[in-house]
Amino acid sequence: MITTTATQARQRWAETVDAARNEPVTVTEHGRETVTIMDAELARRALEALEDADDARAAAHALSTIDEGEPTIPLEDLARELGIELG
Repeated sequence: MITTTATQARQRWAETVDAARNEPVTVTEHGRETVTIMDAELARRALEALEDADDARAAAHALSTIDEGEPTIPLEDLARELGIELG
């Protein structure tokens, strides 16, 4: 990953964007990482992967609570409560 200062990124914006198309560019201010610029498709895929990982963690947690004996709600009861007719 490339790292550059905010000043350099501003002064060389076109070059910074071109570099970010190939690999993420981290911008620092006062020596601290503040943002990362990356290709839009890479960012979309990364966010989807994070969301998928969060969903998998939530599903695993839900399954473990069921395994530990937590009560569940039958689908028919939930549908009735929500006013949904099951076909």
